[in-house]
Amino acid sequence: MRESLLDSYRREWPRVAAVQGMALGGASLLLGRKKMRNLRALAVMNGMTMCAHQYEEYVDPGYLPGLINVGLFRSEHPDNNPYNPNSAMCANICFRALYVPAMLFPKNKALGLAPALLGIGQGIGHVFVIPPMVKAKYPYSPGALTAGLLHVPIGICYIGALRAEGPIGKSTWMKSLGILGLFLALGVAFPNVSLKDKDSPYRFTDHQLGPFEPETARSTTESEERD
Repeated sequence: MRESLLDSYRREWPRVAAVQGMALGGASLLLGRKKMRNLRALAVMNGMTMCAHQYEEYVDPGYLPGLINVGLFRSEHPDNNPYNPNSAMCANICFRALYVPAMLFPKNKALGLAPALLGIGQGIGHVFVIPPMVKAKYPYSPGALTAGLLHVPIGICYIGALRAEGPIGKSTWMKSLGILGLFLALGVAFPNVSLKDKDSPYRFTDHQLGPFEPETARSTTESEERD
């Protein structure tokens, strides 16, 4: 029996409310960006969004690990290779840490600009870059809503607030890009490479792997069924 629209909403209304809240927050920031000048408040919002972003990636819908290991790397052991819960934990601690200096030192433009740019990059990556890369193996890139509806508007407002205090010089842009480069090398690449282990005891759950099996497992199953 086909589910009615009302039945679907009855089941999904908490998620609908969460998306509505993000959309309202992002839209209100963009509409009032000319008056939003509190850099510390914007930095705090950005940091809070990263926490919500990670929840979306690993809990609800939560299958970013599967999207990475199955969709991108075509791993034969997607529950723990090449990405595993231990490397994910370390990398995501670093992601949250990047937002702290902007909260503590709001007058330092380079420290605040770096996470603002990262958030905008997250929006572009989750919405436009990742989906074509996984070739429709996954219906949605977890993190796209928080990044697109919150990170991007906050980033735009933050850059606008910085410009309101004076021009953003070339040196500031270079320092911010340098901070991002260091972060990506030490906070993202290093833990993922150094903690990569196909025999890792730390494994993602079936929920975190998402609705798709790896190609190798599926082809093996189909072969066994034919035999």
